[in-house]
Amino acid sequence: MAALAPDRAIRAVLWVVANILFRIRVEGKEHIPSRGGALLVANHVSFADSVLVGYCTRRMVRFLMWRPYFEVPVFRHFFRALHAIPIGADSPKSTVRALQQAREALREGHLVAIFPEGEITSTGEMGPFERGFERVLLGTGAPIIPMYIHGMYGHPLSIKGGGALRSWETFLQTRITVRIGQPVYGPIAGDVLRERVSGLFKQPVAQPAEAAVG
Repeated sequence: MAALAPDRAIRAVLWVVANILFRIRVEGKEHIPSRGGALLVANHVSFADSVLVGYCTRRMVRFLMWRPYFEVPVFRHFFRALHAIPIGADSPKSTVRALQQAREALREGHLVAIFPEGEITSTGEMGPFERGFERVLLGTGAPIIPMYIHGMYGHPLSIKGGGALRSWETFLQTRITVRIGQPVYGPIAGDVLRERVSGLFKQPVAQPAEAAVG
């Protein structure tokens, strides 16, 4: 059998690790399109959020991530293989380039993911949404797929207590639910999108729950 491409091989490993660490319930995965560009938008609870979002679809997801994390030597090749898009606050030009790169990926029909809060929550509450997602969507016609991750706050990969590895309320086989809402088309304000995402936690998705296969 032919060897897996590096990105597929890494995804396979992450799928195995995710199933060791977590018991993941995915609701509404049919809302992620099987083809064409879409922007996945989720709350940001932990360092595992990218893995959990990617777990919900067989398609490759290109994540916008902070450049300082992207440039960590031991992980740099790993993130490049997964087609991550580094974004930094070091200069407006570098931010614009990253958002343009994400926009072009949408136009080419890829899935792109962003955490609009811009940082992992330290309180368990969702922060305000920044406007980067609007710039990524500009002129693409791609839908937004709202997602909500529940169950990670208190895990050592969250920053409850002030940083990673500070809270060990849960660890192995933590129960995680990822709820995926219906696509949102057209312009939408950050505060309205934030309500759409938070509303996924407050109200169950109509479709029956189903475990995703990575």
